Amino acid sequence: VTSFFRGPGSFEALTKFVFPALVRNRPAGTAIRIWVPGCATGEEAYSIAMSLQEYLQETGGAFPVQIFASDISEAAVEKARSGKYLENIAADVSPERLSRYFTKVPDGYQVSKALRELCIFSKHNLIDDPPFGKLDLISCRNVLIYLGAVHKDIISLFHYALKPDGFLMLGRSETANLDEMFSIISPDQRIYARGQTPRGPPLF
Repeated sequence: VTSFFRGPGSFEALTKFVFPALVRNRPAGTAIRIWVPGCATGEEAYSIAMSLQEYLQETGGAFPVQIFASDISEAAVEKARSGKYLENIAADVSPERLSRYFTKVPDGYQVSKALRELCIFSKHNLIDDPPFGKLDLISCRNVLIYLGAVHKDIISLFHYALKPDGFLMLGRSETANLDEMFSIISPDQRIYARGQTPRGPPLF
């Protein structure tokens, strides 16, 4: 189950806590790298892209953005890559954002080419495939609830994939044993900062 800007408080917390930290003292030209595992049909990845672009525009930041979004479903990835959605997304996307980031097409809307080019969609098995690396933020909301006993392995994988000053956002309904690997930044929105405890690479 996914939609644009699902859980608006999460995006407010990203803008308040995470995005400012990502750009603070950031070397010019260094790309902001984000991973959205379990991206389904792409709404989460595009929502983060819009929020980050708005933050950079409002603050005068000028950094390249790379959003890696992955899912085990090839069909979901293809739909996400196309960026085409039904007209009912207007219930979740403001008229201003529809005008700025979408083009009207028959039966709905398509994400603008400029925004689509920020997002790289790929098929990926979170349990078996190596993670993306050198990441500033991982947004994995309401995916762990389906993964049962491998929670801790996935959390270790996220810790390894993030930069030392990276962030992790989980779903509000998810609980995970993060022990010394992460510290809480926003309890209500399940946003965590990566801890400094050394971890070896995950085993695949």
